[in-house]
Amino acid sequence: MKNLLIAFLLVMGTFALSCSLQAQDLKKYSPLFQALNKGEKVQLLATLKDLTSSAQVGDQLQRDLFADLKKGLPVANPTAGIDSLLNAWSAGRSELTIFLQKNPAEFDAKAIEAILGAYDQANVGWIQNLSQIQNGFSQYRDSMQVDPALVAEAEIKYEESSTQMHSALNRQYQDFANELLLVSNSQNRSWDKIVNNLLNDFGALEIGAGFQSLLATYYDEAPDSTTAILLRFGSAPNYNQLWGAEWNAWVSFKGGQENAEQPTTAGFKSYLAGGSVSFQFRPEVPFTQGVMRLITGVGANVGAYMPARINSAKTASFNNKGKTTGFGPEVRLGFAVNTGKLGFYAYSNRSIGYVLRCPDYPFNSWQVVSGIQWEALHLRFAHGDIDWAKDNNRHATYNELSMSVRIK
Repeated sequence: MKNLLIAFLLVMGTFALSCSLQAQDLKKYSPLFQALNKGEKVQLLATLKDLTSSAQVGDQLQRDLFADLKKGLPVANPTAGIDSLLNAWSAGRSELTIFLQKNPAEFDAKAIEAILGAYDQANVGWIQNLSQIQNGFSQYRDSMQVDPALVAEAEIKYEESSTQMHSALNRQYQDFANELLLVSNSQNRSWDKIVNNLLNDFGALEIGAGFQSLLATYYDEAPDSTTAILLRFGSAPNYNQLWGAEWNAWVSFKGGQENAEQPTTAGFKSYLAGGSVSFQFRPEVPFTQGVMRLITGVGANVGAYMPARINSAKTASFNNKGKTTGFGPEVRLGFAVNTGKLGFYAYSNRSIGYVLRCPDYPFNSWQVVSGIQWEALHLRFAHGDIDWAKDNNRHATYNELSMSVRIK
């Protein structure tokens, strides 16, 4: 289970009930789930069923769902100065290689080759498109403006679609569950197939960067409030089809040291990291301009709390890594509008699960995402709230803004 999740972070009325999610051919994604044993599948599906049953289109997130689209584009370029990460990005390959080689029981030579190949592909995309990532917002800002009237119409249509979306989500859960239960378990994971899934079966890839403002708390230590640099890698959103799947991985860094005794590469320390995979059914609804589709998705989410928690006043905390990774099934509800070259979307993610190595600790995640796409460029807003323990003892809230460019 743990190493499957690591793979995510490394590689960086309108609904017809006769339709089935199997039309999406979920079988080709089976390598992503082969690491789950029977008990883990049952637990994942039970939690996913609860999430599906309790999902509400018009919940308290709807106000946030449309807020960024109504507010308009930011004033400043979200990727200004992002080239400061170039050295750390390039040095990451050495760290990744060391990690893989230290785990020969899990990663053989074939697996290492596949994972490093994915890293190299992302690295090439980063270097070749850095200028576009940095300058795309300023250069094409006027082309990325969304007509407020379209946003207003989308909100009305979204509110009217509550019943259809809930029916679609319930049916989608059942088809996903039926397929997942057929996936065979494998002690020897096919990492080359997993990497091939992520890089090819989900469609076009994109890579991007931006900034994340976050507040992290860790038990009785003082809250850590900061602005960090954000890197993203994953499949490019494509909401032009009835069926679809997407994945996303991200990590945020802040300049500085991991702790006083062990500085990190190029003076950056990690803060948060996350990844998700979502399988979606997207029925079309009537719209005056362009095409509007609802988004109903089920999948899985992983979130990692990364900063070391060193309190110089407490000798016992000197070896405290503080790092925690949570995993859980995910439900997604939202919409997308395509008006030609310009498209915009918004959705909410809800995930409930447990902390790896500490299954008694709850993992609880909310996320609201909205974005604007113009040709190969993608401006993305995200707001998240994550718990890795009870009573907000390990907790983070964040707001982020990033610009991505399609690289494949």
